Amino acid sequence: MGRFLCSTAVSGSVMGLLTGCSVYAPLQPAAPFIRQRGDAEATVSAYLSGRVEGSAAYSPLKHVVVRAAGGLKTNGTDSQYYRIRQLEAGIGAYCRLGDDWLLGAMVGYGLGKGGARYYDDFEKALPDSVPLHLYRYSFRKPHVEAYVSHRSRWTTVGASCRFSQVRFANFTDRGQPAPLRQMSRLEPSVFLRLGGAKVLPWLQGQVVLSLSLAAGGRTHSPNKAVYAMKMEPAFTSFGLVIYPHRFKE
Repeated sequence: MGRFLCSTAVSGSVMGLLTGCSVYAPLQPAAPFIRQRGDAEATVSAYLSGRVEGSAAYSPLKHVVVRAAGGLKTNGTDSQYYRIRQLEAGIGAYCRLGDDWLLGAMVGYGLGKGGARYYDDFEKALPDSVPLHLYRYSFRKPHVEAYVSHRSRWTTVGASCRFSQVRFANFTDRGQPAPLRQMSRLEPSVFLRLGGAKVLPWLQGQVVLSLSLAAGGRTHSPNKAVYAMKMEPAFTSFGLVIYPHRFKE
C-alpha cells in the first residue's frame, strides 16, 4: 500500500501504477558518451508508466562535460493520478581509456515537484478509515555520480551509480505535513545502446535499467506517506540517443 510509480505499469493507466511502486521517481543517472571537446549528445527516453524525460550533454573543454535534463509525467484522472516535474543540471569530467573505454564523474543539482492522489481499496473495508491518499511535495536534490562505458562497432554498454540527497521544501498528505525532511538515495543503473557504425553513426537506440535504493537500508515507517516515499522501485526506460557531432560522418 502507498506504492505508486511502477516501471512495469501500462502507460496511461493509473490503476496499473498502484502495485509495487513508489511516489519518488528520479531522473535516470547520467552516462553521456562524450569523449573529446566539441562532442554532444541528446537523449529522449520514455517509461512504460508514461513518464518521459530528455537530456543534453556537451563538452566545451577537453575532459569537461556539462549536462541538463528534465522529465515529467502528467497523465491520470481527476480522482486518481501521479504527476511529477523535474529539472537538473550538472558538470563533470571524463577520461578516455584507449579507443573504446570511457570513465566519467559528475556533480549536479536538481529540483522538482509532484503529487499523487488515489484510493486504497483495502482501507475502505476498515471502520473509521480515510481511504484517500493525497500526497504533494517539492524538493531540491544535490547529487554526485560516476559512470563507465564501452563502445564497440554496433553497441555501447555501460553502468553508472548516483548518490542523491533529496531535500523536501514541503511534503504533505491530505494537507498535513509528513514527518520527512530529507532522504538519501543510491541509484545504480546499467544501459545498452544499439546502432551507429556506418549506417547512422549519429543515432542509437537505448534501454536503461535502474534502481532507486534508500541509502542505509529500506525504512518501514508506520507513517504511510513516509513509507510510500521511501519505497525502492526499479525502472525501465526506452529511448533514442543522438550525437550531433557525428552528422557529417
